[in-house]
Amino acid sequence: NGAELHFLGTSAATAQSYTGNLYFDEFFWVGQFANLKKVAGAMATLKGLTRTYFSTPSAESHEAYPFWSGEAFNKGRSHGKRVEFDTSWKTLNSGLMCPDKIWRQIVTLQDAVDHGWDLTDIDEIREENSPEEYDNLYACTFIKSGETAFDYNMLLSCGADGYDEWPDWKPYAMRPMADRPVWIGYDPNGASGKGDSGAISVNAAPLIPGGKFRTIETQRIRGMEFEAQAAMIINMLTRYNVQHIGIDGSSIGEAVYQLVKKRFPAAVCYQFSPASKRMLVLKMLQLVRAGRWEYDRGEYDLITAFSAVRKVVTPGGVITYDTDRARGVSHGDLAWATMLATINEPLGQEGGNTMTVMEY
Repeated sequence: NGAELHFLGTSAATAQSYTGNLYFDEFFWVGQFANLKKVAGAMATLKGLTRTYFSTPSAESHEAYPFWSGEAFNKGRSHGKRVEFDTSWKTLNSGLMCPDKIWRQIVTLQDAVDHGWDLTDIDEIREENSPEEYDNLYACTFIKSGETAFDYNMLLSCGADGYDEWPDWKPYAMRPMADRPVWIGYDPNGASGKGDSGAISVNAAPLIPGGKFRTIETQRIRGMEFEAQAAMIINMLTRYNVQHIGIDGSSIGEAVYQLVKKRFPAAVCYQFSPASKRMLVLKMLQLVRAGRWEYDRGEYDLITAFSAVRKVVTPGGVITYDTDRARGVSHGDLAWATMLATINEPLGQEGGNTMTVMEY
């Protein structure tokens, strides 16, 4: 019928210049949504053109949430002219034209199955994810504001279009980063019922003091015993110029560490404590706030991982950070694996290994 499809990046500088129907995919997972919506939406200004936004939910702190909840529509209106929006599943599961003349609909995985979708084993999905993860990823439930240690929008701002912005990154090559140094982090999770699971994060280290870290590869491991997990880490030595491997020594991590250090003696085993976890998170927060960490925007699991890290208070009153380690939870492991890599640059050494000593 002569229709044309134009695929545009999620940048306000490039998401324009055409006229037609707009389809905005995964809008709850892009940074600076408000500005991008304003620019991209202009492409569907003419009568008869439509704007369609669809996405899995992220967090209530995301810029797109007020657009979804109706808060953006009511903003600036007098009390008497404000209208109530009901965005619950009960109201929207069949779709509804809302007061702002935008059609909203919620479709969960269960809804799809109930309507005949038979290509997904929903019981398997429930077993692989904690109730919290399932609700967020498959039941259209947003992560509540104020629960996470990392600012959601700041995490999104660290995303990059790896293929366009990282010319030295060749993900399908035998040596994806050639001889550039990388640091690896590994975090175990002994909660799997089919062998232990874990997460591996590969990060390109900065070449100059104060440079950027880039998470270039992540792997989530399920149903593998510790010997096989150690073999996966060791295999990284043939693909990358590995200069650091940080391993969480809890659970099966100690066994993995013992096998890895035979091939890479410089591997470091970290024994987690409230203080060490706090230091890992504070270091990562420093990198995020300084704009010194990047990840490829295709790595949605990384955002979910860091969103799962929460500030907690121990029974002794000590503030630290943790994630739910219940059976099925492994999204958080990607965050800890990444932090076990970046902590190789300790707090206070962002400018290099220089040291000043003052004698009295």
